[in-house]
Amino acid sequence: MKASIQNLIGNTPIVKLRRLAGGGAAEVYVKLEYLNPTGSHKDRIAYYMIRDAEEKGLIKPGDTIVEASSGNTAISVAWISSLLGYKAEIFVEKGTSQVKIELMKALGAKVVEAEEGSYAETARRYAEENGYLFLNQYENEANVRAHYETTGPEIYRQLGGRINAFIMGIGTGGTISGVGRFLREKLGERVRIVGVVPRGSRIVGGGAAERIEGLASDIVPGIWRRYSYVVDEVIEVGFDEALQTMKTLLRDEGILGGLSTGANVYAAMRVAEKLTKGVVATIAPDTILRYPHLL
Repeated sequence: MKASIQNLIGNTPIVKLRRLAGGGAAEVYVKLEYLNPTGSHKDRIAYYMIRDAEEKGLIKPGDTIVEASSGNTAISVAWISSLLGYKAEIFVEKGTSQVKIELMKALGAKVVEAEEGSYAETARRYAEENGYLFLNQYENEANVRAHYETTGPEIYRQLGGRINAFIMGIGTGGTISGVGRFLREKLGERVRIVGVVPRGSRIVGGGAAERIEGLASDIVPGIWRRYSYVVDEVIEVGFDEALQTMKTLLRDEGILGGLSTGANVYAAMRVAEKLTKGVVATIAPDTILRYPHLL
């Protein structure tokens, strides 16, 4: 029996696409991270970042934790904070899913909507002025370590080390950096690490990106600057391509992933077609149930 609910973070299942990935392409596997307790892979990094701050003596129960997030990290931070006895104040971009915002509030977090592109800086300044801890998922090394120590090893074990390519959307850059580093150490150049961004993202030098919630459009995270060397290629995906793939996954594969899942799988299928054989792995970071308006 599990001792506490946070022990349920991780060890999510991985499934093979049966209908979308056709003949003449590599097998595509999707790790269902929306089966984490709050419905996204961000439970992993929230737990790691808060525990890391505790170990460094930066916080103690009763203190206030500040984070900037488009939603999933915020929900995970609010959840872990409530379990461990902290107060959470979350700064989100305008246009963030209302379902996410209401869930943060239900978990006891204070939510502040800030201007797009400035919300992380606004959160940092606010935390500094009030003497609070700013987790800063876009820079925090514990974000990368969470995926290096948990997600990467899980995928490697679940697929028996048979991985020719790993595909992942770049939001903070933590998942692709952590998983990518682990797989590269295990498999060397046999594995290709491919990032996914919205079409026009600043990460690829664009200036007017399409918006895919959870993926970096108008910022270049510090984690990405430090670890971009891990990634072999970055694929741009449009909103409509992500949306249609998300709906097809829901209908044909029974996978209830959100919009970034659609982007990941769209890119994974393109890579699988080029490889023609082998194994391509990707992630369903969160659930469509957070974005009912997209249906």
